Amino acid sequence: MKKSIFILSVAAALLFTSCGTTKTVKGSGIKGNAAKVQKSYVTILDYQGASFGSEIPQWVVEIGNGNYSAEALSPILPGISGKKPFVVVARGDNLEYTRQWADLVDVENQVGDEMQRIVGKAVSAVQKGRAKQVGDTKDATVLEQELNMYKQAVSAVELNGLEKIASYWIQKEVKPSKNSKESKVYYEYYAVWGMNKKLYDLQIQSALDGVEDNTDEGKALKETLSLKLQNMMITSNDETITEEADEEI
Repeated sequence: MKKSIFILSVAAALLFTSCGTTKTVKGSGIKGNAAKVQKSYVTILDYQGASFGSEIPQWVVEIGNGNYSAEALSPILPGISGKKPFVVVARGDNLEYTRQWADLVDVENQVGDEMQRIVGKAVSAVQKGRAKQVGDTKDATVLEQELNMYKQAVSAVELNGLEKIASYWIQKEVKPSKNSKESKVYYEYYAVWGMNKKLYDLQIQSALDGVEDNTDEGKALKETLSLKLQNMMITSNDETITEEADEEI
């Protein structure tokens, strides 16, 4: 079974909201050959509650549309208000295996991995900025120690009180073209987890306060990390979104 889980930090959500514009931009009239766009044809074969005539919940639709924040989910998903949400979407051939892996392994591992990724990107960005300043460079060993110091700090964050708020599954069939005889059938498992937002923020701040770096650069780095880690969320979308989010750190 092939399982696909990717990470998404809040910076990616900012990319979506900043893409819109109220101005009409006129084209130059110059264009190349028409682009080839490969379309996938997806059919829903079954879903949770289908045998009872139930509808697919709106919160599942919102997650499918890229809306993962507490603000987006709170009005349509009871139990998320006041909590820090974490969304996990797993795919697999076997529903039970996919569900158990996502619930027992993925959520805490993915949160920890995402914290480490954010720390690595932020510390590296500060190091690059420092290197550009004339006469202000550090030994590679010292830089590595600084990175490990922050990574170790956030690794101590415990997700106390994390609980599953809702879950849902859909069985899909995807074809590379409309009339293709080839197809792939898989289950998509959606789970929304949450923990008390104030408790989560306090744990993040406490972890960063424990880092002995009281320089001006260190204080600025801690503020940046605190904001990004507090706003962090996990989900499963396209890997390119994660790469775009990295550019914003």
